[in-house]
Amino acid sequence: MINRLAALVASKTVDTTAAASEEILFGEFAMGMIQVPAGSDLTTLTWHTAEKKGGTYLAAYDETNAEVSQTVAAGKSYQLPVALAGAIAIKAVGNAAGTIDITLKG
Repeated sequence: MINRLAALVASKTVDTTAAASEEILFGEFAMGMIQVPAGSDLTTLTWHTAEKKGGTYLAAYDETNAEVSQTVAAGKSYQLPVALAGAIAIKAVGNAAGTIDITLKG
């Protein structure tokens, strides 16, 4: 069942590798927003997806074969990339270690 109400997923750890970044279960949602906390050193997020919870994470690519990444800045909010629609689980890999807050919606 799709959750049509926003559901805050608490702060998630972002690291410089997918193995060290925290998993975000995205399968029952269709869209979302990320917030980069003030004072964060994050400037780039590259997205990875897995076929299931705890699955094998691979770098995500869009329909033009470009890696799905975002330029971000501390104290700002961003929409999750549309290219992640359909993913079951996602991870954000950063240029530096940090955290992001995520709100997901069905």
